[in-house]
Amino acid sequence: MKMTNTSTKFHALTLSLAVTLAGCGALDDLLEVDAPSQVIASDLENPAAAGLMVNSVANEVRCAYAYFAAAGAITGNEWRDVSNNTVLNIWDSRTHDTSGYGAQYASADCGSSQPAIYKPQSRARWIADFTLGLLDDWTVADVPEKAEYQALVNMYAGFAYLMMGESMCEVAFDNGPVQDRGTAFSTAVARFDASISAGASGDVLHAAQVGKARAQLDQGDLAGAAVTAASVPSGFVWNLAFSDASNVTRNTLWNISVDDENVSPAEPYRNFAYNGVADPRVNTFYTGNDHPRTGLEIWNSDKFPNASSPLEMASYAEAQLIIAEAAIAAGNPGEAIAIINNFHSAAGLDAYGAEGEASDAQSVLEHLIRHTRAAELFLEGQHLYDLTRHGPSGTGILSLYPAVGVDDGFGGQYSNQICFDLPATEFQNNTTIVGGGG
Repeated sequence: MKMTNTSTKFHALTLSLAVTLAGCGALDDLLEVDAPSQVIASDLENPAAAGLMVNSVANEVRCAYAYFAAAGAITGNEWRDVSNNTVLNIWDSRTHDTSGYGAQYASADCGSSQPAIYKPQSRARWIADFTLGLLDDWTVADVPEKAEYQALVNMYAGFAYLMMGESMCEVAFDNGPVQDRGTAFSTAVARFDASISAGASGDVLHAAQVGKARAQLDQGDLAGAAVTAASVPSGFVWNLAFSDASNVTRNTLWNISVDDENVSPAEPYRNFAYNGVADPRVNTFYTGNDHPRTGLEIWNSDKFPNASSPLEMASYAEAQLIIAEAAIAAGNPGEAIAIINNFHSAAGLDAYGAEGEASDAQSVLEHLIRHTRAAELFLEGQHLYDLTRHGPSGTGILSLYPAVGVDDGFGGQYSNQICFDLPATEFQNNTTIVGGGG
C-alpha cells in the first residue's frame, strides 16, 4: 500500500506515537514541535528512538489484530448484527463495496466502534517494515538491543502480512503491483524466518513459530506447517494486552459485543455442545435483553468480559490444531484424534466418537474444523480464513451462515464476500496500478 513520502510517514505513525508517548516524560516533547515532518526525519530516524519505534510497531499490530478479529467475527459467521446498524450490517451481510459507504472495511480505523481492515493493517505493515529498515541501518553500537528488536519487529511484521493475506482478496505493497494473497503469506513466512534467524528466543520465538506455521497452513504447506508447529512448547500463549484508557487501547471485540451490544454470537455458536455437554470454550448466553431498535435477543459470551480482556494471537493450542490437520492430510487421522481428545479432556467433554463419528480422515477433519478449531479459536481472528480454506470454495466442510441469498432481516440479502478487494483509494494513489494517479 502506498506509504512512501514524509507526510504519509507522519500519518502512519501518529496513532502509535500517541499511544506510546502518552505519559513518557521528556518524549512528550516529540509531539509538541511545530513541523511534524521534522519529527520523523530528525527524531524517529535517530537510534535513540529505537525503543519508541519498536513499541509503536507493537501498538499498531495489537490494534490491527483486534480489529481484524472483529471483522472476521462478523463477516465470518461468528457474530450476527442484532442492532440494524447500517455499518455493521454491511459487515454482517458480506456486501462490501470498494468505495463510498459500502467501503467500511477501507475507511474504518483504530478507535472506531466497528471492525476495520485496510487502514490499521496497512499502517501496521508499513511501520514494521519502516522500523526494520532503520534497524538494518543502525549498528549495535547505536542500538545495543538491535538483534532483540529485529527479532521482535520481524515477528510482528509477519503477523501484519498474515492478516492482510487472510483478509484481502489481493494485495499491493509500497506502490507496487496487484498480487494475489499468496504474496502476503510468503512474505509473512520470510518475516517469521527473519525473526528466528535474528535470534528470537522465549515467547517471541514461539510466536514466530506459530505465525509461520499458520502462514504455511494458509499456503497449503501442511507438512511444513506441522514441522514448524512441533517446536512450540505446551502452555505457550502470546496475548495482546488492552486497557480501558481510551478507544484505541480498549479491546474492540469487547466494545462492539459487550459494551455496545450491537452484535451477538451467531446461532451456530449458541448452546454449543458436544454429546449433550455444553462446551465451555464457547460459553454463550442470552443476556435477558432485547435490542431496543430491532427486538432481537442480545446474546453474549464470556470470552471478553471487560475492556482490558486479552486476545490470543498465537498459542500452543493453535500449533496443536495445525499438527492435527497436517496429520489428517498425511493419512494419519489417529494422531489427530489423539490431539482432539486432549482438547476434549481439558474442556470436560467426552472423547471423540461419542456422537458416533467415524475414524476415517474425512470424518475426523470435519470434526476438527467444525468443532475443535471453532471452539479453541473462537473470536480470535481465525474463522474467516477457515471459511476460505474449508468453505464452499475450499473443501466444503464449512457453510456460509446465513446462506447466500437469505434475507438479512433489515431489507437486504446475504452475499458471499469473505475477502476484501483492494479499495478505490489504492487505485487512486498507487502509480503502478493501471489507472492509478500520481
